[in-house]
Amino acid sequence: MCDSLEERSGVDLTPQALCGRMNSDGAVQFMEAALTKTLRETVGPPLTAQEAAWLAPFPRVLLQDSSQIEVNEALTEAFKGSGGNASTASVKIDFSYDVKNERAEHIAIRQGTDSDQGFATDVLARVRKGDLIIRDLGYFSLAAFAQIMLIGAYFLSRLSYTVNLYKSADEAASPINLIQYINRFGGGQQTMEFSLFVGEKHRLPIRLVVYRLPQEVYRKRQKAAIKTAKRKGRRARLSYLKFLKYSFFMTNVPADVWPKEALGTLYRLRWQVELTFKHWKSLFCIDLLKGTRPERIRCLLYGRLIVILTVQRLLALAARQAENEGRELSFDKAIQWLLRQDRFLKAFVARQFDTLMRKLLGNLRRLLKAKRKRRTTRQLIAQQVGYLDSFSDSSEELDNGLAAESYA
Repeated sequence: MCDSLEERSGVDLTPQALCGRMNSDGAVQFMEAALTKTLRETVGPPLTAQEAAWLAPFPRVLLQDSSQIEVNEALTEAFKGSGGNASTASVKIDFSYDVKNERAEHIAIRQGTDSDQGFATDVLARVRKGDLIIRDLGYFSLAAFAQIMLIGAYFLSRLSYTVNLYKSADEAASPINLIQYINRFGGGQQTMEFSLFVGEKHRLPIRLVVYRLPQEVYRKRQKAAIKTAKRKGRRARLSYLKFLKYSFFMTNVPADVWPKEALGTLYRLRWQVELTFKHWKSLFCIDLLKGTRPERIRCLLYGRLIVILTVQRLLALAARQAENEGRELSFDKAIQWLLRQDRFLKAFVARQFDTLMRKLLGNLRRLLKAKRKRRTTRQLIAQQVGYLDSFSDSSEELDNGLAAESYA
């Protein structure tokens, strides 16, 4: 690295001097400021009118999730981990992505032991009226939902197994037995909707949409739940196994905006964040963090995130061109092409992204996925395909995700 710096900028540094600069608060502040600037500037093109049909009422659609990275155990004091079979030191990256406008909305570095639910309300400082927030059950917080509603924004979430539901907001009302309620008022339908109130304290008015899942999906869920309970030294509760026969989604989006068939399909957008983390680790090696100084770890993380956000911006433009041609970009192939022969590094240093983009589009045909019958999540949303109807052409991916989803 010292040789590269001298070659490009004429700065003569020893490895020790470079490490000394990285292991400083000033370097951390500089890299953090650079990441913040990158976040502001990496804005992608908006979705087309057809794609945005179900998303049109919302100026932003925020997906939020986190990923954990183990670091040297000497960093336990700065980045506390969960221990046990995992490292006693780990870093958690909390990531919020505006999928409608194709831009990273927020990134935060936390300790590994920080729970997602404990930071579920952090997004409220950035939420605007009309926004839509989609998060998994790790962020399930009735207090956060209540504040989102007060702001005039919207949420879409799975229903937690442990939460109470009520037929009225009356404090004297008793919680319902959800499975019995479905059997009594669901009319045996595959897709059902109920207007209920959630939370013993909050009693928030929600639309609860219930999908009766195919038997093969239920069997996968049941098998996974029994295996997990056995690993933890307990038995799976019968009430929980019955709960797994259905997919439950709750929202405050009005029925005249989203029909009940839409909620499950739209929730699939959340998996884009999971795929993003997968690319970060497999292609950018963001989980390989060597060092025993917290300043160094933060500098490495901020630097890699700057590169990742810039690459994502380029890929968003290339993906749009591929979609215009009726094809789908392979992000794995495109990222590997950018990193090969130091193409991205050279363009980054020389600030020649326009030239790099032209070359990328010129090689677009080599970077496409093979044609397939299965529709993407965007295509399902654009064509307004109902949740249960989407199983036929995306069964393997969707079933595996449903089977792995935890409700506890």
